[in-house]
Amino acid sequence: MMASSVDAAVPRRVATANTDARNSSMATLVRAKLRFLVPMTAVYLLGYVGLTILAGFAKPLLALKVAGSFNLGFLLIACNYFLSWSLAFIYVRIANNTFDPAVERIIAEAPEARQ
Repeated sequence: MMASSVDAAVPRRVATANTDARNSSMATLVRAKLRFLVPMTAVYLLGYVGLTILAGFAKPLLALKVAGSFNLGFLLIACNYFLSWSLAFIYVRIANNTFDPAVERIIAEAPEARQ
């Protein structure tokens, strides 16, 4: 009777160790994603909210002509689109090269993946 309870406890300890390692890997992945996503989100919000504030409180500034009838407001709106697309491309590149391989490693380490 004693041997069977010890034998039953060993797989539980191994499963717990695997879960802890997977949770640690997942926590590392989440921290890595946050290191990129928080600054990228802050940059986007600064540009978007900044342009909105300028549109509401600095209309004469945005009405300055840059070239012909093209004014500073149009230029900043175009820059905002460029910023959004640039951040999206940067995130895709980082996700493909950093996050996706980490996710694949976590999945490969999962006990369910081995069955």
